[in-house]
Amino acid sequence: MSTSRPRRSRLALVLAATFGLVVALAQGVVGPASASSLPAPTSMVVKAYSDPAVIGASLAGAPADAIPTVLAGKGDAFLVSVTLRAGTLDAAFPNDQDVTLTASGPGALPSATRTIPGGATTTVFTVSYSAEATGVKVQASAGKGNKAVSGTSNAFDVNRVLSFVPGASEKLRDGTAGADGAGCAVVDRDHPMCGIVVLPKGASSDVALSLGLCPAGESCVKGALVTQMIANLTDATGTRIYDRSNPARMEIICDKSLCGKAGVPSFTALWSRSAVGALVAVPPCASKGVIDSTLEYCTDYRASQRDGAGDVHLVVWFLDDVRGSI
Repeated sequence: MSTSRPRRSRLALVLAATFGLVVALAQGVVGPASASSLPAPTSMVVKAYSDPAVIGASLAGAPADAIPTVLAGKGDAFLVSVTLRAGTLDAAFPNDQDVTLTASGPGALPSATRTIPGGATTTVFTVSYSAEATGVKVQASAGKGNKAVSGTSNAFDVNRVLSFVPGASEKLRDGTAGADGAGCAVVDRDHPMCGIVVLPKGASSDVALSLGLCPAGESCVKGALVTQMIANLTDATGTRIYDRSNPARMEIICDKSLCGKAGVPSFTALWSRSAVGALVAVPPCASKGVIDSTLEYCTDYRASQRDGAGDVHLVVWFLDDVRGSI
């Protein structure tokens, strides 16, 4: 008796199931094909984050604690995942369900209403935020009445500008790698602060440069902006590319409308080596052009100046990824 027909039938079922899984993953959906065995959701877990594949491709080897959960400028894409729960159990809607995504702060998300597929426990949406802001949170809500569920994401910042510079770019050597994406050519009342990063030996990854608002609670000058630089600054052996005798440089430029007419030594750079750490005062360098043996960074007041337009230029030498302001 021939067995070819049952074998072909089983093969067809396997191929159909595999195709269904591929389609579900391509749509950013995690969950079984049927929700019949899953309870109805009683809560949501909402997370905002940058695409790990994008971060990994651009910033491979950069210190993990220097990379914020969401690394984005206004209008840049990032991800929001919505996971449905019933107590400690996975949950799902039996049918496709509209979900509304909104955000705190001065900006907004596009396409507020999205769809959670029936049977999905986790759905990932690509979104963007329309303004620079700090402490933004995304809220998701779905269902009606006593079946409504909602959740709020982790807080994150959205920068005024975010750009990526190739690690071998001449811009990193010639002083035109500005956090504003334009070499800090314009610093005025409307663009009151900007940072130029100089890496004479380049970097082992792309260099992410961002310019954003100073977070609430920090001791920045009122209206100040924060420059962040993220990159892999180690070589193939894991050794630092920059050392205290040959450090990397950030020049923080502060418009006269913000930094007044006081002498340059009266201004203090603020610094953090992590994405979320408090900005702390940068100590002065003992000698021009080098970092003291006991320090990881320092302000070189001998190299700093107030230019002909009255703007302050503070020069900070450093070794690793940084966030800097005044």
